[in-house]
Amino acid sequence: MFIIVVGCGRLGSSLARSLSGAGHRVTVVDWNPQRFERIADLPEVTQVLGTGIDADVMREAGAEECDALVAVTDHDNSNIMIAQTAEQIFKVRHVVARVNDPRTGPLLERFGIRAVCPTQLAADALFETLQSGWADAQPGQR
Repeated sequence: MFIIVVGCGRLGSSLARSLSGAGHRVTVVDWNPQRFERIADLPEVTQVLGTGIDADVMREAGAEECDALVAVTDHDNSNIMIAQTAEQIFKVRHVVARVNDPRTGPLLERFGIRAVCPTQLAADALFETLQSGWADAQPGQR
């Protein structure tokens, strides 16, 4: 698959590394050239400098022919705009947006945009860990 990752922070660079390692063709878009240092050891990953809300930048990245696009910038509103643009303008078949506000995900889902909320995932995992029984154990009995 050809996948565009918009955002080259910790999450975006880790995702690009995993996708590339799994044999996917990957292009990463970020407005900050210094962030590409995170994937400098991945010569097979294409880097496009610019913002993901700019249609010309997304065309340069290959949005017109990509199979999937993942918006993982640090800003929920940017990720939402990027996802909507990918779906509505470029007709990308598989689009996912990272959102940090747990209230945003269900709203996006109503508009047909898949959302992943690391905040909610972490809260769920922590809750499950606390409910697993070790929370009541005495120190040293975990």
